Amino acid sequence: MLTRILAVIILFLSFGSCLPTARAEAPQIVGEAAALLDAGTGQLLYGKQEHKRMFPASTTKVLTALVAMERADLKETVTIGPNPVNAGGTSMWFQEGERLTLEELLYALLLNSANDAGVAIAEHVAGSVENFAAICNQRAKELGARDTHFTNPHGMPDANHYSTAYDLALMGREAMKNKDFRKIVATVHHEVPRSDPEAQKYLFNHNKLLWSKVYGYQGATGIKTGYTVQAGQCIIAAAQRDGRELIAVVLRSEGSNLWTDAARLLDYGFANFTNQQLVRQGEVMDKLPVKYGKSQVSLVAASDFLYTFPRQGAAEVQISKEIIPSIKAPVTKGQVLGTVLLKSGEQELGRVNLVAAADVQRDWWAISKAFVTWTVPPLVILLWIRRRLMLYRRRKQRAARRRRYYDYEIE
Repeated sequence: MLTRILAVIILFLSFGSCLPTARAEAPQIVGEAAALLDAGTGQLLYGKQEHKRMFPASTTKVLTALVAMERADLKETVTIGPNPVNAGGTSMWFQEGERLTLEELLYALLLNSANDAGVAIAEHVAGSVENFAAICNQRAKELGARDTHFTNPHGMPDANHYSTAYDLALMGREAMKNKDFRKIVATVHHEVPRSDPEAQKYLFNHNKLLWSKVYGYQGATGIKTGYTVQAGQCIIAAAQRDGRELIAVVLRSEGSNLWTDAARLLDYGFANFTNQQLVRQGEVMDKLPVKYGKSQVSLVAASDFLYTFPRQGAAEVQISKEIIPSIKAPVTKGQVLGTVLLKSGEQELGRVNLVAAADVQRDWWAISKAFVTWTVPPLVILLWIRRRLMLYRRRKQRAARRRRYYDYEIE
């Protein structure tokens, strides 16, 4: 119930009020731009020029992989055409006519950062690099990445190929929801089957956070590095601790600072923020009478609602409900009947729909009773009035006959 949720929030806020209210010191990042997102809530926890448009280098391949996984089956066979052979940059040196599964190409794309794999994937999914770039740009907009425009699937330099630290964090967050993507980007070693025994088969993940004794990060789960002269050192990194996952992005860092920048961001997020579940999916929040229904309808939260709070100086949260004033049967399970509004002062934290927990059928007896209630009494009154009018007319008629009779007697 809502009161139970409020009690939990009050308990959390009481705990928060015992902590110092000073803000934790922001991490010192060498990279030109950076962003840190909580993967569970999508909240931005730290930003440094996070909306500045920059070259993303091979971090582009995160969106390439996501779009490919959403639009094609991993087991599909891809035939290498003439264009991937001329992709340039980091390559697996695929040969025209070579056949591999989409899954193997994705391993080459995400571990080895193979540009030829990116072109082959784009042509397989969309027919051409241009068509694939248009799909990627549309997908980016759907994710809220408003400052992104891609012209290719691999991130080779192009004046019209750009993104931001924040946008790349959104892409990384969405991609990590895909279990196949998560599996690939967490893989350190992989062997790609090739028909040519002399061809490159062995892949090694470029993300040192996963495996390095020096730069390895506890709980690292992926995602992708990138480098060009124009873009500098770039990374989208992810890590899990205590049931939380964070997405860190650093653009245009230098050398080993790439790894320390990512680690500082992740440390900052884990140390200074915590997630609280304010609304739980399926929990009964209220009940609503249903006119002409066989029962009341329980209103349940349509989804969970998590919010990331600073560990120091938690804010006060107010929860209110906005429910439709009345509803008539029938009611369908899942029908939206209201919302839960969560606010901190004047800031709206979010909304959660309240939906019907079950169907409520029409109660025909209730409808009949309503019909009887609203029709029988007026009908009885009308019949009574009609009866009174008839009696009145009869009395008048009898009185008139008597008068005529008396007048006749007198004459």
